[in-house]
Amino acid sequence: MKVNFFKQLATLAIVSGIIIFQGCNSDTETVKVGASGFFIVNEGNFGNGDTEISFYDRKTDQVSNNLFASKNGRPLGDQSQSMTVFENKGFIVVQNSSKVEVVNLDDLKAFASITGVSSPRYFIGISSNKGYVSDWGPDGVTGTVKVVNLSTYEVTKTIPTGKGPNRMLKINNLVYVANSGGFDRDNTVKVIDSNTDAIIATITVGDNPNSLERDKDGNIWVASGGYIDYVNNANSTKGSISKITTSNTESLRLNVDKVIFNGPANLGISNDGTTLYYTYDNAIFSLAHTATTIPTTAFKSKSYYGLAVDPFNSNIIGCNAANFSSAGTIDVYDSKGTLLSSYGVGIAPNGCAF
Repeated sequence: MKVNFFKQLATLAIVSGIIIFQGCNSDTETVKVGASGFFIVNEGNFGNGDTEISFYDRKTDQVSNNLFASKNGRPLGDQSQSMTVFENKGFIVVQNSSKVEVVNLDDLKAFASITGVSSPRYFIGISSNKGYVSDWGPDGVTGTVKVVNLSTYEVTKTIPTGKGPNRMLKINNLVYVANSGGFDRDNTVKVIDSNTDAIIATITVGDNPNSLERDKDGNIWVASGGYIDYVNNANSTKGSISKITTSNTESLRLNVDKVIFNGPANLGISNDGTTLYYTYDNAIFSLAHTATTIPTTAFKSKSYYGLAVDPFNSNIIGCNAANFSSAGTIDVYDSKGTLLSSYGVGIAPNGCAF
């Protein structure tokens, strides 16, 4: 996450213990995605240009590291925020290098680069010839969604959205954009008609929404981290989990119990759409899609920098950034919270791409 100095300090203070490496190698064999495995995004240490991509192979139960550099003969860049798989291509968003690298999935070789983005966060595919990139802007506040031509990989249009647009969710022709506040404050989810690139609705949720998922009933759940005013704490707000109905209305907001820096984030959902997972207060929490109260007992009492839910088996993947300067790990849990395996990856893993 770009220039997230406070988050790094918090993570350094709370992450400890023995790092477990299991089933890990550094081979550069051909990689594939989908049912065969998934990618791990290693953010790296901000400013060091050491971001990288790893791949977990389900068949061999091994992780291959440093794939981009080994396949392309050059570094990936500085601070990858995310990676999206779309139509047999990988879109690696490298935030502090102000670009999106486009790679072939079978060998991870880059063949295009999307520029014209100042502080990109996430990519989402709209159609074979169009994609969206959320962009915090040069000041981390003036947020937009960039429209990208996927034939030329050029930015063709800019859609003003709100402060710190982050993760996006596409449902039919509508794209929901969580405005995380960037370096400021926001409390909206914008809805874009991807046919016209026009904003058609604004939904108010908790302060600084960062991630969102759709459940089996068609409702959208949003994790909001809350807002901390370091000058006047009276202006600070608690984080929350909101439910947005199919009519684009917030019908439920579940506030967490305290104002805290690492508020609810990294929302994911099981492949049957019934159980949500998110990070909060140095732990992972789970929430049923029918819940009307916030959980008070953690699913797993361990701190993770990133979180992902495997859409193929609903395993929960915790990304451990360690000290942001040495190799991190991912821990894989089943739906009961049993640790299945741990794997060594790159520096500061923050998420996965399936």
